[in-house]
Amino acid sequence: MSAGSIQTVVVCVPSVSATTAQQAVCARVGTQFYVPAKVQAYLLDPSRKNDIDAALGQFDYAYAAGIWTLAFSMVVGLYFVSHGIGQVLGMIRRG
Repeated sequence: MSAGSIQTVVVCVPSVSATTAQQAVCARVGTQFYVPAKVQAYLLDPSRKNDIDAALGQFDYAYAAGIWTLAFSMVVGLYFVSHGIGQVLGMIRRG
């Protein structure tokens, strides 16, 4: 599912000079002229706003620390369980 599409849009780009018609479309800022130009751009679909906002939202360090702690505890716990099983199997093998 895409979040947008590639479309041709008109943007104002810096230029050394501009005609009166170009100045009517793109305002001059100080001494810098701008002229309209067509470019390809990836435009986001407005219906995907909530998904994009969620992906770009604030990072929750407390939640991430909880997940990391849970995962690390599981790895260490599985290591000890595996080590214990290995000890039991070693005792059985040695008789």
